[in-house]
Amino acid sequence: MGSIGVMADKETATYFRLGGVKNSWVVNAQPDAVKTFEDIKAKQTVSLVIVTDTVFDWIKDKIGRGKKEIELPLVVSIPTRKAGGKPQVDLLADLIKRTVGVEIRVK
Repeated sequence: MGSIGVMADKETATYFRLGGVKNSWVVNAQPDAVKTFEDIKAKQTVSLVIVTDTVFDWIKDKIGRGKKEIELPLVVSIPTRKAGGKPQVDLLADLIKRTVGVEIRVK
């Protein structure tokens, strides 16, 4: 069974670390984010990676999309506290919709 990880700016990663998420990585640029994500995929110890919108934009080309099978780790994007967030395609909801055939909306 895998665990949860966070890839984010220093502030967000620190909040998650204080909240008990041991696997949190601070990434400040696209090359760092891509390298860290590739390392996470290679080690296969993290099943769910929470990333900020900015980090998601940096690694979205490395995420398996359009496949029927589930590729781990799953990546979920959250807005940053500073930016307020922008609408982002929810990959987890998309995966559930494609697999189960039910769309999930959170209000």
